[in-house]
Amino acid sequence: MKKNIKQDVVKYWQEKEKEIGEEIRGKDMSEYLGGYSGFQERTWGLLYYTDTSFYFQTFPKKNWWTSLLGGGENEYGGVTRQFQIPWSSVIEINLSPRKKSILSILSPPDYRVFIRYQQDSMEQTLVLLIYSRSTQKQFGECFQKYHQRWSS
Repeated sequence: MKKNIKQDVVKYWQEKEKEIGEEIRGKDMSEYLGGYSGFQERTWGLLYYTDTSFYFQTFPKKNWWTSLLGGGENEYGGVTRQFQIPWSSVIEINLSPRKKSILSILSPPDYRVFIRYQQDSMEQTLVLLIYSRSTQKQFGECFQKYHQRWSS
């Protein structure tokens, strides 16, 4: 069973790469907080990125009410939603600074990532929670590599 799940995951990402026409450089679960038109509520999803863009995709959520009552055909509500932002539209990415004081032990870490970008001639700020510091770093590096290639 475990092997089938791993094969399904590999197949999913291979199909996703075919769909977008590029190799995916990194991926992780993250949480959307705000900043993209059409996405209102805070929600979990997949963040993945390529050499030219990054994507955020949500999935239908399990309906707790029908699950409580014993399930049903429409146990999952909503639709899969996705957005893509080309690196060329991104102005800057700011990570929340790590807390270094002794009081930081008493407060939770801040995993917010602020992405300033242009959309329809307007500047927007997208806010995601990326809980993995290594994913935050790789995401920022992918953005930097894009801009280094095109600014040279």
